[in-house]
Amino acid sequence: MQVISGALKNYEWGIPGGLSPWLAHFDKGQSLEPQAELWFGVHPSGASQIVDSDLTLEQVLNRDQVPVLVKILAAAKPLSVQVHPHSDFALEGYSELNNTQKFASAFADPHEKIELLYALTPFTALCGWRPLEQVIEIFAALSLELPEGYSPRHRDARRELFEYFVSNQFPLDTLDAIPQAVRAAGLPESEISAYTTVAAEYPGDQGALLAVFLQPISLVPGDSIYIPAGIPHSYISGTGIEVMTSSDNVLRLGLTPKPIYAELALRALDFETSLPPVSAAPFGVEVIGALSLPPVQIDSPTGQFRLVLCLDGTVEIGDTTLLPGNAAVLTAAEPTVRISAAGRCAIVRTKI
Repeated sequence: MQVISGALKNYEWGIPGGLSPWLAHFDKGQSLEPQAELWFGVHPSGASQIVDSDLTLEQVLNRDQVPVLVKILAAAKPLSVQVHPHSDFALEGYSELNNTQKFASAFADPHEKIELLYALTPFTALCGWRPLEQVIEIFAALSLELPEGYSPRHRDARRELFEYFVSNQFPLDTLDAIPQAVRAAGLPESEISAYTTVAAEYPGDQGALLAVFLQPISLVPGDSIYIPAGIPHSYISGTGIEVMTSSDNVLRLGLTPKPIYAELALRALDFETSLPPVSAAPFGVEVIGALSLPPVQIDSPTGQFRLVLCLDGTVEIGDTTLLPGNAAVLTAAEPTVRISAAGRCAIVRTKI
C-alpha cells in the first residue's frame, strides 16, 4: 500500500481556494487562485507524491498496477466542449498524428479515456446528445437558417447539423441570445441557467452554439454520470470526484482558450450512442462514513485495484491513518483490507 497526496492543477476555470480542504500544506497565499483539479495516480502529466517520500507514485508502480486516475475537480465556470478518443484513435493520434505539424501534441498519451463523475456538491453538466428536435427548435428561436436541403430525417442528421455549426461562424448577438432561445423553446429554468452561464463566461465563443446540442444534467451530492469515449460533454459548475482510465486525452471544440482540434474531435465523436447507465462503467465510487462515532467499517477485497481517498476527518487502514487529501493505493494483488472511517472517504474500485 502506498499513501499519496494529490497533484494540484491551477486551471483558470477552477474555484478559488476550492480544493484547499484537501491540501494539507498548500501555500495560503494561493488560496484565492483558481484550484481546478487534484490528481491521484501515475499519469506522467501529474503523478502523485508519495507521502513522507521524495518519490512519485509512477516511480514505484506502473499503469497496469494503477489503471485509473482519480481527481477531485472543482469547477467555477464551464469547461470546454470536449470529447475523449477511443483506444484505436488514441494510439493512432499519439504515435502518428502527434508527429505532424497540424496536430502536434494534440494527444497526451496513447490511451482511451473514459470517466465517471461523482458529485460532492450540486453539479451541473452538459453531457450527451440533446434530442435533435429540441436543437432545431432552439435554432429556430435564434432565427438561424439550417443547411440547404437539410432534413432531420436524414440518416446522419445530427452529424450533418453539428458539422455545419462547427464549420461556420455566427454573429455575436446570436450567441448572446442562446439563453432567451432556450426559454422560447419552453425548456426548464435549469437549462436556461446553464446556457446563461456559458454565454456570460465565454462571450463570443462559437462553442456556445455547439453546447446547444448537449443535454443539461443536474446532479445532487451522491449522484454520478458515466461518460465513455466518444460522448461530448462540458462540465459547468460544482465539485466532484472524477474516476477515469489513466489518460489525459481531451479533444476540444470550444469554450476554451486552449487549442481546439475540431477535425480530430469530429472523428472521435459518437453521434448515435446515448449516455449509458453508471452501472456500465468499469469502475465505481462509494462514499462511506460521516463525522460521527463509532467509525464506519468496511472490508475492501483483494483482486481489485482500490484507491481510498480521505475527504473529511480521518480514515484508518490497518495501522495507517489518512488525513483529508491523502489517498491509499492498493493494487489488485494486495490483500483484503479493513477500512475504518471516522469521517468520510471515497473508495474507488475497478470491476473484475
